[in-house]
Amino acid sequence: MTEALPEDAVQYATSRFTDRTLPDALRKDHRTKAGVWGQLAVQSGQLLLRRDGRKDAVVKPGETAVFAPQEAHSVEALGEADFEVRFYRQEAPDAA
Repeated sequence: MTEALPEDAVQYATSRFTDRTLPDALRKDHRTKAGVWGQLAVQSGQLLLRRDGRKDAVVKPGETAVFAPQEAHSVEALGEADFEVRFYRQEAPDAA
């Protein structure tokens, strides 16, 4: 599963988790800030990604899944898993 980020999106933060360190806040519905995209990148195991208005998706090793700014979503580890949550935003044209 791969969904596209905006072409000009810039990664600015990354958080790494396992099934044992996945925070309760990510297991429940939550949202990114306005203007912030999230990308799940699974290294091992599988994650179940739930998003409002979309079919649940299983994200497997080597796959990524993107959630849009302010899109309600939650994540569940399906057994042992190791993954990153990468955060992206669009830089202002005059930012340097």
